[in-house]
Amino acid sequence: MNCCHCQSNHIRSLKKATVLGYQQFICSDCGKQFNERSGTAFNFIMYPTAVVMMVIYYYYRFKVSLYDVVELMLMRGFHLTHQTVHNWVHRFGPELGMKLRSRRYKKASDRWHVDCTYLRIEGRWCYLYRAIDNEGNLVDVYLSDVRNQHAAENFFKQAAKTTGIYPEKITTDKEPTLYAAIQSVFGDYTDHRDNKYLNNIIEQSHRGIKSRCRVMKGFKNVFSALQFCTVFEEIQHFLEKKVKILGQLYLNSKQLISCFRELVKRVYNNSVLTKIG
Repeated sequence: MNCCHCQSNHIRSLKKATVLGYQQFICSDCGKQFNERSGTAFNFIMYPTAVVMMVIYYYYRFKVSLYDVVELMLMRGFHLTHQTVHNWVHRFGPELGMKLRSRRYKKASDRWHVDCTYLRIEGRWCYLYRAIDNEGNLVDVYLSDVRNQHAAENFFKQAAKTTGIYPEKITTDKEPTLYAAIQSVFGDYTDHRDNKYLNNIIEQSHRGIKSRCRVMKGFKNVFSALQFCTVFEEIQHFLEKKVKILGQLYLNSKQLISCFRELVKRVYNNSVLTKIG
């Protein structure tokens, strides 16, 4: 560990710890004291880092509202407000989502299934473009106010940039706007297969985000909806990938929490996380 003020490695630990139990250090060069969380986004939060991550895990893993998370944390002895949960989710959730997205680079296959579903935002219907590969792995998501060729082109460009892969074959359900969009972005390199019966894999994949948003009773603005959908899809895909790697039909709660804790440590490079759960 280096000093968070001058980046010097001439530090020594102190016998005292913070109120939350984090080890304190002092730098021999600049003479300033710091602790294990200094220099991180968690430094001025009055709860342990594991509590924050537990809140984020509850919110994105289960079909719960902000008030449900407050009640779940109260059962564990932590008194939070729904606004605190909201702030933590919107502050730390996107970073998790972006880190997970970067880890998926070059890992998707070149056979995609693409479809569009509906979400209720600001009292009107918006369109969520989603794509998965032939193995069920997430490719990308894109939220749009309209459903036209321009929105579809933006989605395909974003998906290609996110994955670093140009698909060899794309399967759709005969959506008219996707024909010209695929030809415009990928050209003759990509074979477009339009068969709604062969696209059932992504129709079933819509259930996750649709059932989760139903509990939230819609969104108040497009930006919040896009942020939530992106993080939700990334975290769910990470946990589903763990199930496939372990070769099990499902993971119990202890295994899922262990996987999420491993994810958090990699994202934040934080060795001070105590056990979640």
